Amino acid sequence: MKGTTLRISLPAFLFAASLPALAVTSTFDSSAQGWSAQGDIEGPLTWSATGGNPGGNVFIDDLTTGGVTYFVAPSVFLGNFAGAFGTQLTFDLMQRYPGGPNQFDAEDVILSGSGLTLVYDTANNPVNNGWTSYSVPLSPTGWRLGSLSGVTPTDAQFLAVLSNISSLKIRAEYQTGADVGYLDNVALVPEPAAALMLLSGIGCVAFAARRRQRAAV
Repeated sequence: MKGTTLRISLPAFLFAASLPALAVTSTFDSSAQGWSAQGDIEGPLTWSATGGNPGGNVFIDDLTTGGVTYFVAPSVFLGNFAGAFGTQLTFDLMQRYPGGPNQFDAEDVILSGSGLTLVYDTANNPVNNGWTSYSVPLSPTGWRLGSLSGVTPTDAQFLAVLSNISSLKIRAEYQTGADVGYLDNVALVPEPAAALMLLSGIGCVAFAARRRQRAAV
Protein backbone atom coordinates (compact mmCIF):
# COMPACT_ATOMS: atom_id res chain seq x y z
CA MET A 1 0.00 0.00 0.00
CA LYS A 2 2.88 2.37 0.70
CA GLY A 3 4.12 2.02 -2.87
CA THR A 4 0.63 2.73 -4.19
CA THR A 5 0.42 5.93 -2.16
CA LEU A 6 3.71 7.19 -3.57
CA ARG A 7 2.69 6.46 -7.15
CA ILE A 8 -0.41 8.60 -6.70
CA SER A 9 0.86 11.43 -4.53
CA LEU A 10 4.33 12.19 -5.93
CA PRO A 11 3.17 12.93 -9.50
CA ALA A 12 0.41 15.09 -8.08
CA PHE A 13 2.84 17.24 -6.11
CA LEU A 14 5.30 17.47 -9.01
CA PHE A 15 2.47 18.42 -11.38
CA ALA A 16 1.07 21.09 -9.06
CA ALA A 17 4.53 22.57 -8.54
CA SER A 18 4.87 23.15 -12.29
CA LEU A 19 1.63 25.12 -12.66
CA PRO A 20 1.65 28.84 -13.62
CA ALA A 21 1.07 31.26 -10.74
CA LEU A 22 0.45 34.59 -12.48
CA ALA A 23 -2.83 36.07 -13.65
CA VAL A 24 -3.33 36.44 -17.39
CA THR A 25 -5.37 39.51 -18.29
CA SER A 26 -6.45 41.61 -21.26
CA THR A 27 -7.61 45.13 -20.42
CA PHE A 28 -7.18 46.48 -23.97
CA ASP A 29 -5.98 49.86 -22.71
CA SER A 30 -3.20 50.15 -25.31
CA SER A 31 -3.92 47.49 -27.96
CA ALA A 32 -6.06 44.49 -28.95
CA GLN A 33 -3.44 42.29 -27.22
CA GLY A 34 -3.60 39.60 -29.91
CA TRP A 35 -7.34 38.89 -29.74
CA SER A 36 -9.10 38.02 -33.01
CA ALA A 37 -12.60 37.36 -34.35
CA GLN A 38 -14.32 34.29 -35.76
CA GLY A 39 -17.71 34.11 -37.47
CA ASP A 40 -19.87 36.18 -39.84
CA ILE A 41 -18.03 39.45 -39.36
CA GLU A 42 -17.86 42.52 -41.59
CA GLY A 43 -14.17 43.05 -40.93
CA PRO A 44 -11.37 42.21 -38.49
CA LEU A 45 -11.65 42.76 -34.77
CA THR A 46 -11.24 46.46 -33.96
CA TRP A 47 -9.51 48.06 -30.98
CA SER A 48 -10.62 51.35 -29.43
CA ALA A 49 -8.74 53.34 -26.80
CA THR A 50 -12.01 54.65 -25.34
CA GLY A 51 -15.47 53.35 -24.53
CA GLY A 52 -14.33 50.38 -22.44
CA ASN A 53 -15.18 49.52 -18.84
CA PRO A 54 -13.19 51.72 -18.43
CA GLY A 55 -10.43 52.60 -20.92
CA GLY A 56 -9.91 50.59 -24.08
CA ASN A 57 -11.86 47.66 -25.50
CA VAL A 58 -12.23 45.54 -28.63
CA PHE A 59 -15.34 45.10 -30.74
CA ILE A 60 -16.72 43.12 -33.68
CA ASP A 61 -19.24 44.27 -36.30
CA ASP A 62 -21.53 41.33 -37.03
CA LEU A 63 -23.37 40.64 -40.28
CA THR A 64 -27.10 39.99 -40.34
CA THR A 65 -26.76 36.34 -41.38
CA GLY A 66 -24.34 33.48 -40.83
CA GLY A 67 -22.80 31.61 -37.93
CA VAL A 68 -22.28 32.81 -34.37
CA THR A 69 -19.44 35.31 -33.92
CA TYR A 70 -16.81 34.85 -31.21
CA PHE A 71 -13.88 36.71 -29.68
CA VAL A 72 -10.86 34.37 -29.92
CA ALA A 73 -8.20 34.50 -27.20
CA PRO A 74 -4.48 34.87 -28.07
CA SER A 75 -1.73 32.40 -27.20
CA VAL A 76 -1.11 33.91 -23.75
CA PHE A 77 -4.42 32.34 -22.65
CA LEU A 78 -3.46 28.92 -24.02
CA GLY A 79 -1.40 26.11 -22.54
CA ASN A 80 -1.24 24.77 -18.99
CA PHE A 81 -3.76 26.48 -16.69
CA ALA A 82 -4.54 23.52 -14.45
CA GLY A 83 -3.82 25.81 -11.51
CA ALA A 84 -6.93 27.80 -12.41
CA PHE A 85 -9.22 24.91 -11.44
CA GLY A 86 -11.73 26.17 -8.89
CA THR A 87 -11.15 29.83 -9.76
CA GLN A 88 -13.01 31.94 -12.32
CA LEU A 89 -12.77 33.35 -15.81
CA THR A 90 -14.01 36.94 -15.74
CA PHE A 91 -14.80 39.39 -18.53
CA ASP A 92 -17.06 42.30 -19.50
CA LEU A 93 -19.37 42.33 -22.52
CA MET A 94 -21.61 44.84 -24.25
CA GLN A 95 -23.82 44.59 -27.32
CA ARG A 96 -25.31 47.31 -29.46
CA TYR A 97 -28.11 46.77 -31.95
CA PRO A 98 -30.78 48.94 -33.60
CA GLY A 99 -34.46 48.51 -32.83
CA GLY A 100 -35.87 46.02 -30.36
CA PRO A 101 -34.25 42.88 -28.97
CA ASN A 102 -34.31 39.67 -31.00
CA GLN A 103 -31.94 37.53 -28.98
CA PHE A 104 -30.93 33.90 -29.52
CA ASP A 105 -29.20 31.27 -27.40
CA ALA A 106 -25.80 29.68 -28.11
CA GLU A 107 -22.61 28.60 -26.36
CA ASP A 108 -21.33 31.70 -24.55
CA VAL A 109 -17.86 30.39 -23.64
CA ILE A 110 -16.06 27.58 -25.48
CA LEU A 111 -12.97 26.04 -23.90
CA SER A 112 -11.02 23.32 -25.74
CA GLY A 113 -7.99 21.20 -24.90
CA SER A 114 -6.68 17.64 -24.71
CA GLY A 115 -9.16 16.56 -27.38
CA LEU A 116 -12.16 17.77 -25.34
CA THR A 117 -14.46 20.77 -25.74
CA LEU A 118 -16.36 22.37 -22.85
CA VAL A 119 -19.18 24.88 -23.36
CA TYR A 120 -20.89 27.27 -20.94
CA ASP A 121 -24.20 29.13 -21.17
CA THR A 122 -24.39 32.27 -19.03
CA ALA A 123 -27.62 33.12 -17.22
CA ASN A 124 -28.13 36.42 -19.05
CA ASN A 125 -27.06 38.08 -22.29
CA PRO A 126 -25.24 41.43 -22.08
CA VAL A 127 -27.51 44.45 -22.07
CA ASN A 128 -27.89 46.71 -25.07
CA ASN A 129 -25.59 49.75 -24.97
CA GLY A 130 -24.22 48.99 -21.50
CA TRP A 131 -21.51 46.82 -19.95
CA THR A 132 -22.28 43.52 -18.21
CA SER A 133 -19.67 41.77 -16.06
CA TYR A 134 -19.40 37.97 -16.07
CA SER A 135 -17.73 35.50 -13.75
CA VAL A 136 -17.59 31.94 -15.13
CA PRO A 137 -16.52 29.16 -12.73
CA LEU A 138 -13.54 27.09 -13.81
CA SER A 139 -15.01 23.90 -12.41
CA PRO A 140 -17.60 21.50 -13.85
CA THR A 141 -20.71 23.22 -12.45
CA GLY A 142 -22.70 24.81 -15.29
CA TRP A 143 -20.43 23.46 -18.04
CA ARG A 144 -21.36 20.84 -20.63
CA LEU A 145 -19.21 18.45 -22.62
CA GLY A 146 -19.30 19.00 -26.40
CA SER A 147 -22.53 21.00 -26.63
CA LEU A 148 -25.19 22.66 -24.47
CA SER A 149 -27.10 19.37 -24.49
CA GLY A 150 -24.05 17.39 -23.39
CA VAL A 151 -23.33 15.90 -19.99
CA THR A 152 -21.60 17.69 -17.14
CA PRO A 153 -17.84 17.05 -17.35
CA THR A 154 -16.04 15.25 -14.55
CA ASP A 155 -13.34 16.94 -12.48
CA ALA A 156 -10.74 14.88 -14.35
CA GLN A 157 -12.08 15.94 -17.76
CA PHE A 158 -12.18 19.59 -16.74
CA LEU A 159 -8.64 19.44 -15.40
CA ALA A 160 -7.49 17.74 -18.61
CA VAL A 161 -8.81 20.69 -20.63
CA LEU A 162 -7.29 23.29 -18.30
CA SER A 163 -3.90 21.56 -18.36
CA ASN A 164 -3.66 21.94 -22.14
CA ILE A 165 -5.93 24.76 -23.37
CA SER A 166 -5.83 24.96 -27.16
CA SER A 167 -8.70 27.41 -27.70
CA LEU A 168 -10.74 29.92 -25.68
CA LYS A 169 -13.68 31.70 -27.30
CA ILE A 170 -16.13 34.21 -25.84
CA ARG A 171 -19.38 34.87 -27.63
CA ALA A 172 -19.69 38.27 -29.35
CA GLU A 173 -23.09 37.95 -31.04
CA TYR A 174 -26.48 37.69 -29.29
CA GLN A 175 -28.89 39.47 -31.61
CA THR A 176 -30.50 38.03 -34.74
CA GLY A 177 -29.64 40.72 -37.27
CA ALA A 178 -26.91 43.33 -37.42
CA ASP A 179 -25.19 44.11 -34.12
CA VAL A 180 -21.84 44.99 -32.57
CA GLY A 181 -20.22 43.03 -29.74
CA TYR A 182 -17.71 44.56 -27.31
CA LEU A 183 -15.22 42.88 -24.93
CA ASP A 184 -13.13 44.19 -22.04
CA ASN A 185 -11.27 43.09 -18.89
CA VAL A 186 -10.68 39.38 -19.55
CA ALA A 187 -8.88 37.64 -16.67
CA LEU A 188 -7.77 34.06 -16.05
CA VAL A 189 -6.19 33.67 -12.63
CA PRO A 190 -4.38 30.37 -11.92
CA GLU A 191 -3.86 29.24 -8.32
CA PRO A 192 -1.61 26.16 -7.95
CA ALA A 193 -3.10 25.32 -4.54
CA ALA A 194 -6.51 24.70 -6.12
CA ALA A 195 -5.21 22.02 -8.45
CA LEU A 196 -3.08 20.52 -5.68
CA MET A 197 -6.17 20.10 -3.49
CA LEU A 198 -8.03 18.45 -6.37
CA LEU A 199 -5.18 16.09 -7.21
CA SER A 200 -4.70 15.20 -3.55
CA GLY A 201 -8.40 14.39 -3.36
CA ILE A 202 -8.16 12.16 -6.43
CA GLY A 203 -5.20 10.42 -4.82
CA CYS A 204 -7.12 9.83 -1.57
CA VAL A 205 -10.08 8.36 -3.45
CA ALA A 206 -7.81 6.05 -5.45
CA PHE A 207 -5.96 4.99 -2.31
CA ALA A 208 -9.22 4.22 -0.47
CA ALA A 209 -10.47 2.21 -3.42
CA ARG A 210 -7.21 0.25 -3.47
CA ARG A 211 -7.56 -0.54 0.25
CA ARG A 212 -11.13 -1.76 -0.22
CA GLN A 213 -10.03 -3.93 -3.13
CA ARG A 214 -7.25 -5.57 -1.14
CA ALA A 215 -9.48 -6.06 1.90
CA ALA A 216 -11.97 -7.94 -0.25
CA VAL A 217 -9.34 -10.41 -1.48
